[in-house]
Amino acid sequence: MLNIALLFGGTSTEREVSIKSGEAVWAALERIGHRVTPIDVGVEPLTPLAISRFDFAFIALHGGEGENGTVQRQLEAWNVPYSGSGPISSRLAMDKELSKAEFLTHRVPTPPFEVAEEFDANYRMRRMARRIGWPLVAKPIDQGSSIGVSIVQGAEGVDAALAEAFKHSRRVLLEKAIVGRELTVGVIGDRALPVCEVLPAAGFYDFKAKYDKQSGTRYIVSPDLPGATSKMAQHYARRAHHALRCHGYSRVDLMLDEHGDLWVLEVNTLPGMTETSLLPKAAAAEGTGFDELVQELIDASLAPRRTASNRTRAIAA
Repeated sequence: MLNIALLFGGTSTEREVSIKSGEAVWAALERIGHRVTPIDVGVEPLTPLAISRFDFAFIALHGGEGENGTVQRQLEAWNVPYSGSGPISSRLAMDKELSKAEFLTHRVPTPPFEVAEEFDANYRMRRMARRIGWPLVAKPIDQGSSIGVSIVQGAEGVDAALAEAFKHSRRVLLEKAIVGRELTVGVIGDRALPVCEVLPAAGFYDFKAKYDKQSGTRYIVSPDLPGATSKMAQHYARRAHHALRCHGYSRVDLMLDEHGDLWVLEVNTLPGMTETSLLPKAAAAEGTGFDELVQELIDASLAPRRTASNRTRAIAA
């Protein structure tokens, strides 16, 4: 058994979600038999003296320094193994513009986009609408959990959507809104989990739909999809995971449009581990309980990181 530091909380806009993930993982780690020391990163600063005595750090942080590579960089400097992807992958996944660039390089289908700052965002969004039509999406460049995200159906909604996005970031991603079915695929090691479809009760899969038990959101694991769509979704999930050089595990969000085409939206390097989280749901469909999943995430994270040659072969697969 390991002496594990459980990092949770943090100071990002996703702090409350991180606390819920931390509580669930904490209970699982203790049931497995690991020695656990919870550390609320938003309250207790990480220092080499405090962290160096641990065999492993399980990162249950979401957003901010916990997911943009800052914490991972610190842990590597202190030679403490940790869960999930490294600093570079975390940074790539957290910054939506960097993610998009990698997706395009590695032939991962992703919706058309532009990146704007506040002074030119209104002009850029209206120009995009003239070129590709409505609806469009405005989202902060470096937030998760759909925080600050708006779907803009027409010119009358531009100002409000941009104002909301710029509350959370100095730069905003403007993206073609894909109308269709919302899918997500977890990746552990080199294995894609079953596809999960997200069915919000109304609107799109926003923060409330994700975390409010009363929102009415439904989840269907292994949904009925046409032809080879499920296998292609898993294929693109693995491709996106490797394109960002992720390690251990991730969760990839996709859209299936009315023409049957798949589009990768983003990769989550530290997916939620709450009661309503999608990675545990998909794992459960394969017969993997929550405790077993937590241990599998540790094992996958402790596996040797991919060499450049191995990664190239995986992306080409």
